[in-house]
Amino acid sequence: MEIFKKYTILYIEDDEGVRTINSRFLNRMFNELYEAKDGEEGYALYKKYHPDIILTDIKMPKLDGISLTKKIRQKDETTKIIISTAFSEKDYLMDAIELKLEKYIIKPLTSRNLMPALTKAVEALEKQKDFKIFLAEDFYFDNNTSLFYYKEKIIDFTKKELQFLKLLTLNKDRVVSYEEIEQHIWEDEYMSLNSLRTSIGFIRKKIPFNCIKNISNMGYKLNLEKKL
Repeated sequence: MEIFKKYTILYIEDDEGVRTINSRFLNRMFNELYEAKDGEEGYALYKKYHPDIILTDIKMPKLDGISLTKKIRQKDETTKIIISTAFSEKDYLMDAIELKLEKYIIKPLTSRNLMPALTKAVEALEKQKDFKIFLAEDFYFDNNTSLFYYKEKIIDFTKKELQFLKLLTLNKDRVVSYEEIEQHIWEDEYMSLNSLRTSIGFIRKKIPFNCIKNISNMGYKLNLEKKL
């Protein structure tokens, strides 16, 4: 059970009574619990806190669980999402497969159906941490330490530099948009393009080859095909 304390969870449920009961259980298990009463509030908390796991009901006011998950999956394929519902509906099950959900569980939530889902999510998070992402033969990102290494020595980055290169590395197969960079790294601060370019300039001086590529009017991505 101690392993759960390493992670954070967002719980979204519109029934206040159900939410209160399950929140007590989740609060004891996880390092941090965030609660929301509908999909819109849940999405706002997701953007603010970036929880490791999301447990959400399907049928909610303002933004239902499937629509919320689709919105998150546009830019984020790593957050573990568990959906709960009062009914087993085939259309929802098909959506669950496409949206890379950890689990689709039928209410009421009990330790019998919730614990296996949470355990599966935490095990997946642990596996994500237990590997190195190589950007070149001697240049890699270690998920265990969240640091970059070159020839087994830590590369000294500022917080924003590290967060930026980590964001690109964990999404190395796609373009990371300007909006996403601002949201994840600058958070509540305003990000000017000049400040972003300045940070990238410092990063390029510290890494062994230029692997950061600007995609005009879109954002940035890693370019690992050619070591410049």
